[in-house]
Amino acid sequence: MADAWQVHGQGLTHHVVDIPAAAGLAHTSGSLTWLEVSPAEFADLGPLLNIHPQAIADALHEANGSSAIAQRTKVERFPQCELVYLFRAKLNEDADLTLTAAPLILVPNAVIAVAHEAPITQDELIPRWERNPQLLEHGASALLYGFLDLIVDSYLDSVDSLSDAVDRMEDDLFDDSVQRDVDPRAAQLRSFTTRKSLVRLRRVTQPMREVVSGTMRRADADQPVVDPALLPYFQDVYDHVLRVNDTVEGLRDLITTIYETRLAINDHSLNTVTRQLAAWAAIIAVPTAVTGFYGQNIPYPGFAAHSGFWTSTGIWVGVSVLLYAMFKRRRWL
Repeated sequence: MADAWQVHGQGLTHHVVDIPAAAGLAHTSGSLTWLEVSPAEFADLGPLLNIHPQAIADALHEANGSSAIAQRTKVERFPQCELVYLFRAKLNEDADLTLTAAPLILVPNAVIAVAHEAPITQDELIPRWERNPQLLEHGASALLYGFLDLIVDSYLDSVDSLSDAVDRMEDDLFDDSVQRDVDPRAAQLRSFTTRKSLVRLRRVTQPMREVVSGTMRRADADQPVVDPALLPYFQDVYDHVLRVNDTVEGLRDLITTIYETRLAINDHSLNTVTRQLAAWAAIIAVPTAVTGFYGQNIPYPGFAAHSGFWTSTGIWVGVSVLLYAMFKRRRWL
């Protein structure tokens, strides 16, 4: 079964239909239908709509990364259809990013969303369309705008959360109240997770500039892909994409700076501890040397007399105090 929304004027009519009926709605000339189907349903629906086999294969593959079937953010034009492959982003409290494939197929009388996970139309897209019902008069361009705006908003939410996470890392860097020796791996893990999420987010957001600009370019010399009345809305989405990319690049540089600063702080702490240990070792060595000298089993001035004890005590106490004052003045202690 497929969820179908038929566009009429400034409104939408919802139907739950089987796959053959969904294909019939998409073939109806003079009307526009938004269809949301699962990957299994799209595998049956695609051939009924004469969608190019490569477009079907791309829409069914949800992997992203370095695997053999990995997909990327892109827009591709096939005979009688257009594929817009996007990813939704969601960041959890641990700054770990989750990407969900969100391919979109555009055919002459229908727009098909392949939902690889939970459906998105009913709860997220419909409210957006209802806030601007006048845009629906422009047909498929309005549906595409709402979908792109939803995707880019997920990027904005993720990059804002990542920015907050980086700000907290920056504040903790010079916060003396933070106990750095409790679990030093925790800060490194947060830094690594945040940087990994930024890299993954950059991988899907950087091509979005070409995707949005590609939807605004003319398919041929005379026919624009997007209704000219909607170009300002698409330009707004494009500006948001630029903001996301600029913020991601800035955060990557900032995380690198934080990492290098943390290493410098650790090196400084290590040098401070080393200096302190060296200073105390020098101070402790004085009474050890003096008592060792006066512990010889040979006669010396003050041997077997109280004067020898007080002389040795005075020597090591005086030299130790002198060394302590010198190291204190040099801020080694």
